Amino acid sequence: MGLIFYGRRSTVSILDCYLKRNLAKNGGLLDGVIFLQRTEKEKDIKFLEKLLASEPDYERWDIDMTEGGFASSYDLIQDDVLYVKMDDDIVYIEDSVIPSIVTTRAQHPEYYVVSANVINQPLISWIHWNLGAIKPYMPEINKAYPAPKPGSKLDWRPSVLPSWEGPDDFEVIDWNPPDHQKHRWLPIKGRNDHVLDRTPILETEYDAFGTGWKKWQIAAQEHYSLFENIENDALDQYRFKTWDFQLRRMGIQFTAMMGKDINQAKPIDADDEHHFAVTMPERTGRHAIADGGGVVAHYSFGAQAGEERIEQTDILERYRVYAEDMICKDPMLWDPVMNKHSD
Repeated sequence: MGLIFYGRRSTVSILDCYLKRNLAKNGGLLDGVIFLQRTEKEKDIKFLEKLLASEPDYERWDIDMTEGGFASSYDLIQDDVLYVKMDDDIVYIEDSVIPSIVTTRAQHPEYYVVSANVINQPLISWIHWNLGAIKPYMPEINKAYPAPKPGSKLDWRPSVLPSWEGPDDFEVIDWNPPDHQKHRWLPIKGRNDHVLDRTPILETEYDAFGTGWKKWQIAAQEHYSLFENIENDALDQYRFKTWDFQLRRMGIQFTAMMGKDINQAKPIDADDEHHFAVTMPERTGRHAIADGGGVVAHYSFGAQAGEERIEQTDILERYRVYAEDMICKDPMLWDPVMNKHSD
């Protein structure tokens, strides 16, 4: 079963297409999807109701949020169910991901929790950098954002972008778009050596709360790199078999866990990520690992979000257009341009 921590229609409207694609009745592995309502915002709740009405294999669990944290989200978990837990800002799921993590978890009961190969998850970001999957991108700083003409839409493919231009002393890691201006990131073309010099990824660390968690600029470079690798059919650059985090804090943005393991972990700390990735592996001797057989994209952390951060890029729009073109069978249930529910 899919288990979605629901809060935001802006990203779940994209995720919805991938969830439906991965339902068992459509050839996937998910028998259904459970949405854990973790918002009181009227517009987001209204969208959730529309989402539930669109698919009989979708259901909602109402969560008690009075105590804070995420512990109450697991109150209704059943022992004999394998759950694929996802954050609500997963905006890309490669077809191989769910079969890969489910198979790895089923074949290796010695693993406590199995993560997917997640774009924009600090420790895995460091792995992707060292695998050579990250490409040179920088923010466009000398031109206004070229909005699509009326009647046309954004092209998600990086190959149509011009090369980045900027001063040699441009410091990107602390740069923010001035006056909340929307902008795009551009590839640095024509380099044959020192390809990643001065780009944000060089600042990333193998640390759950390091720069890869804090800096939206690193996330932006990772997302644009993914678009390039998708376009070039080069997702193999992200591949690895398994990665054992050796009791370091692994992100749980997209994980496979047995219900029995979740229930035996109760009472669950308010910080469920630390509880599942560190506390329980220490207690049980069964580690948290990542399976590298397929890629998912996690849009942003709270530290990367804000009016002058990743929301001022066109990254989410690119994921939306890609899903509309390549994944969705029907029109998306939410129209961000009109900021209303589509009829």
